[in-house]
Amino acid sequence: MKAARQQKGLTQAQLAEAIDKAFETISNIERGKTAPNFSTLYDIANVLGLPMREFFELDHEDVSDARQRPLIQLNTMIFQMDDRQLNLLLKLGQVLKEDGES
Repeated sequence: MKAARQQKGLTQAQLAEAIDKAFETISNIERGKTAPNFSTLYDIANVLGLPMREFFELDHEDVSDARQRPLIQLNTMIFQMDDRQLNLLLKLGQVLKEDGES
């Protein structure tokens, strides 16, 4: 993230202002002291002009844009769910996975 920010010619303070966060937030993310939530990461990616997949190490290097969008949406939804909803989603995912294997 730091390299992309610097390549865009932005300071940490400018990036923080662009995403409506404190300067310390960007500093802590870049130093690995904290991890951003998906909403913040999405905002950073937009400002830096990067696809979100640039922030993740994926086993499959070529994740299509068509697949990337629902993965990002799903990740965002997951962090907004309470424990009950998250457990229901996990059960649904297991059923869908088993259905795809048969």
